[in-house]
Amino acid sequence: MKNLTSNTSLMHNVKCSSLENSSFDNTKKINQETRSVIIEEWLDTTQAAAYLKLTVGALRNMTSNGQVPYHKLGKRNRYRVDDLRQLLLSQKRGVIYGN
Repeated sequence: MKNLTSNTSLMHNVKCSSLENSSFDNTKKINQETRSVIIEEWLDTTQAAAYLKLTVGALRNMTSNGQVPYHKLGKRNRYRVDDLRQLLLSQKRGVIYGN
């Protein structure tokens, strides 16, 4: 009878351990997703130019002319993805059919 009890508690420990590991894996996955969202919120000049499908030089010209919003981090420019998206959406041209 003692062997049965010790085997049952051993199985319980294994189940709890595997549950803890799976919840740890889920938490780790969520943290990685959160980190990637946070990282993608701010872009450097090269990334912002690629996002807007411009050359780096064209983006720098537009930034210095005040056409593109940016933030300074030391000597470097940083661009918020939301600001760039709003910029693209505000430049709408053409006729929409069906209205």
